[in-house]
Amino acid sequence: MKKIPFATLIVAAGLFVLFAIYACSFQVRFSDVVVKVTLGKADESSVYDQPGWKFRWPWPIETITRYDRRLRTLDIPELEIKTRDEKNVIVGAYALWKITNPLQFYKSAPNELGAIEQIRARLNQVRAAAVGRREMIEFVNLNEAILNASYDALEAEMLSEAKAGIAKDYGVDLVRFELRRNSLPTEATQAVFEQMRKEREIKATGYAQAGKSAASTIEAKAKANADQIMSFAARRAQEIASAGVQASTHILARIEDQDREFFEWLRWLDAVKAALQQRSTIFLDSNSPMFRVLNEPAVLRSETIPDAASEREPNVDDE
Repeated sequence: MKKIPFATLIVAAGLFVLFAIYACSFQVRFSDVVVKVTLGKADESSVYDQPGWKFRWPWPIETITRYDRRLRTLDIPELEIKTRDEKNVIVGAYALWKITNPLQFYKSAPNELGAIEQIRARLNQVRAAAVGRREMIEFVNLNEAILNASYDALEAEMLSEAKAGIAKDYGVDLVRFELRRNSLPTEATQAVFEQMRKEREIKATGYAQAGKSAASTIEAKAKANADQIMSFAARRAQEIASAGVQASTHILARIEDQDREFFEWLRWLDAVKAALQQRSTIFLDSNSPMFRVLNEPAVLRSETIPDAASEREPNVDDE
């Protein structure tokens, strides 16, 4: 019988030890959580979330299921959904999630991919229901503030509806559930734009009518104010004119009849002098009293002019 070399035995023994260590132990990394399944069963004591080397019985007695416990992204593909007002909108979404109860996650599906597909289907149902309770105008709107508020409300509603059920059934914490993209089917785009155009025309007509109403109100108020001012000015002018007539009557009453025309002429002359204090051009009607002052100076009455002949010194011949 041929002897086996000692070195070969050493190598074989080393490999056996390494295999035994591998078969009877496992490592928990800081980013993982491990569920140790014993003969197809697992309980709370089967969950290992502390990093390090752990002991186990070799397969098939005990098996290891490893999960990543970090925050992960789950994409929910775009889907055409009918809104409450019977319009179709294409909505895509995504979710951020992480495993918080590994044992429940293990029991929810035979493998991790199966559990993820079940969660995606659940989120898809929640998204379709939430979108179906809204109208198209909440997804397509020219007012950015209204659109953002509508998206925020929809995302908060979807997260609220899905979070508790996902945590209970799958041991998963749903951190975020938000819209990724929304669009319109090709055949609906033109109809939506036409509807938006009509809505803008209705609003524009309303604004124009409101503007006309406001303008009419302002014009009526301005006319009323103008009438009031003109009435006050006319009344005041009448009062001033009456006061002037009374003053002139009082002054004329103190002047002799024979000097009255001369006094009026002097007053008109004063008016012309005041008007010509600055360099100016004046156009007068030929019927204006001021024109008459310039064209026909007042003449003293004959009784007020001394007789030139009577004032001459006597002539010697006359004597």
